[in-house]
Amino acid sequence: MLTIDEAQRIVLESVAALPAEVMPLLEALGCTLAEPVVAQVSLPPFDNSAMDGYAVIAEDTRGASREKPATLRMIGDVPAGTALSRTVERGTAARIMTGAPVPRGADAVVIVEHTRPGGAGGVEVLVPAMPGDNIRPMGGDIQSGQVALSPGQRLGPGELSLAAALGHTDISAVRRPRAAIVTTGSELVEPGRELPPGAIYNSNQALLQARVVSAGASIAESMHVPDDEAAVEEALRRCASADIILTTGGVSVGEYDFVKNALQRLGEIKFWRVLIKPGKPVAFGIVLGRPLFAIPGNPVSALVTFELLVAPALRKMSGREDCAPRTIHATLLADLAHEPGRREYCQAVTRATEDGYVVEASAKRGSAMLTSTVGANSLVVIPETSEGLRAGEEVTVIYPVYRDPWA
Repeated sequence: MLTIDEAQRIVLESVAALPAEVMPLLEALGCTLAEPVVAQVSLPPFDNSAMDGYAVIAEDTRGASREKPATLRMIGDVPAGTALSRTVERGTAARIMTGAPVPRGADAVVIVEHTRPGGAGGVEVLVPAMPGDNIRPMGGDIQSGQVALSPGQRLGPGELSLAAALGHTDISAVRRPRAAIVTTGSELVEPGRELPPGAIYNSNQALLQARVVSAGASIAESMHVPDDEAAVEEALRRCASADIILTTGGVSVGEYDFVKNALQRLGEIKFWRVLIKPGKPVAFGIVLGRPLFAIPGNPVSALVTFELLVAPALRKMSGREDCAPRTIHATLLADLAHEPGRREYCQAVTRATEDGYVVEASAKRGSAMLTSTVGANSLVVIPETSEGLRAGEEVTVIYPVYRDPWA
């Protein structure tokens, strides 16, 4: 049986980044940039005022004070989005708004708080200005022709805003993986229907749909099939247009666990069963030319195996280099018992304090206890050789889990 480290290595060696597509900026949120974004204009595109005030010639304000202000004649207003046709000359000033172009001749902006109205519609400057005061120079942020964003960068709100500011309406990025989801089990009933004896509601479909979307992928197919070998195989064939296939249930050793059999007929199983708890009966293979993860049917097991194996694969397919789960160290707030043998992952809430991270694991640790996942943002890692963790210990935590930023 494989360790989780070996399983993760096999998964990441078996998948590759998807092709790039040109897409509108908003659709690229969370995606990985494929081609450089070059500045089509300088930022800012012209010298502009950083504050509301008055555009002046700094020399005219030398020695200005409240007792002896520099009195200047007004020649016009410069609201944002307009330009003043007149030139600021010695002894004159122009009222200017934040973001408006600095008129010709002016070399400083005096903020309105350092002025007061003067006679005959003029302005009195109460504080001396220096050349360049409160002026944002053209190209001070980035020059036209410079590379603003490089391939491999993940596109968040800041990156997309910069692309828009440079005049771009779309962007070339690695496209989102399309996932097909197949839940299995004759005992499962769709929510909203009446439950017959022995049946339970199908929570795994909502679980995987939500996690796929929060991981930045999209859903190509989502279906449920009973424990029937032919139905399972037909469902998998319908998933051939997806980039990745996820199934739940049917991979243990029971008489009705048909998914593994279908995998063997339609493709190649890379591994089956991993030394982890929960989630041991997870399988991975290549089916119909697509990576397929056969995830256990218990919902907590499904979430844990998604975090450990599926999420890293989706990150690599999305063109990201930070594929592995992110770990931190945190102080454990309560004891956690453990029987050596398998590495265990416990649902937990991690939070930052002035002294560092602290983590509190859920008291419920069963693989079917969905309430343990409510509010969880992390997984406490208990090493396979450990006989338990003690309160106050520094432990390894996978954090965050169950959500990716910008996805």
